[in-house]
Amino acid sequence: MNKREESKRRTRAAVLEAARAVIREKGFGAATARDVAAAAGVAVGTVFVHFPTMAALAETLVDETVEKALTEAGVIPSADAPPDNTGIAVVERLVGVSAVLFDAYDADPELSRQVLAGSLFQHGPEGPSAVRLHTFRQWVAGQLAAGRSTGEIGDLDPEEAFLGFFALYFGVLVAGLRGQLDRPAQLRTLRSSLTRLLGARGGERR
Repeated sequence: MNKREESKRRTRAAVLEAARAVIREKGFGAATARDVAAAAGVAVGTVFVHFPTMAALAETLVDETVEKALTEAGVIPSADAPPDNTGIAVVERLVGVSAVLFDAYDADPELSRQVLAGSLFQHGPEGPSAVRLHTFRQWVAGQLAAGRSTGEIGDLDPEEAFLGFFALYFGVLVAGLRGQLDRPAQLRTLRSSLTRLLGARGGERR
């Protein structure tokens, strides 16, 4: 990485750090690019060089947290990957990863609510949310395919089963961010619904 690229990377990181602080202080609705630029010590134009809109900036902030969560859960490979979990039932693997993601979104619930609401229909195919969802979808589909091959879950198409899983996951996530379900209730609801959806049999595989 040359000096120019390193300087650009540091400026981007400073803008993100400043944005997180400003949004936590003022709330996403009140925060402006000018506020972020002042906190980061850069020109307003510099903020827009890296993030064309405040929505894109917020999406990137949430995506950084989600990326860390998925790496921690082993969905994104890393040198510090968690221990192999192939002996754990498919439903429990999906619930476990969901729990890590719920924690990630709960780290900044207001920002998460704003980004999730905005990303339902308004994100580009190459945006961070779309890229992260693709990675998550591939991992979940792989888990479902493995469970089907061993007879642990029903004879379901992994891609179709992913849609059912994601609908449950997203609904439970939103209910948690709204304060309608606490964490134990979120996981209990997701576990029981997934067990029925997937036709799962047994608990831990021996």
